[in-house]
Amino acid sequence: MLEVVSTSGSDEIRAVHMARDIGVDWVLGGTHVTEALGELAGSAIRYCPFPGTIVDPSVLIGDIEEIAASARALSSTDGVDGLDLLAYRHQNADAEALTRAVVDASAGPVIAAGSIQSQAQTRALARSGAWAFTVGSAIFEELFAGAPELAPQVQSVLQLAGQATAKT
Repeated sequence: MLEVVSTSGSDEIRAVHMARDIGVDWVLGGTHVTEALGELAGSAIRYCPFPGTIVDPSVLIGDIEEIAASARALSSTDGVDGLDLLAYRHQNADAEALTRAVVDASAGPVIAAGSIQSQAQTRALARSGAWAFTVGSAIFEELFAGAPELAPQVQSVLQLAGQATAKT
């Protein structure tokens, strides 16, 4: 999986082009859906853009109903296989309620991304129906057990994922 974290159309398309070149299975994120779908045409890459309005470069804004409506519209678009939701990057929405609304509105899997750094968060995502979650900067900020080493932190995240789904 390759996640696009940019609001720039040219950066996003460059990342999607790179995804084709390196042979990833999934492209997550991005907001320039028509252009990305054009770049992905004819490939087997699955595509999950961000629903809602994204600003600077990965903050989700708008109310839950607007974001769910965006999820509904995006997930009904040919070539969109799921959604990449910035649930914990919304400034004031309850992440669990937001994720549930997007899952309910989506025709495909919902992957939660951004600021996921605890077992409580991963459990909330599992309860709300998220198919998966991503972790990035939290590992580089050494927020997981096993820090400062990378491999033990990744193992810690994998344990959280297993615990989250086992307890729902």
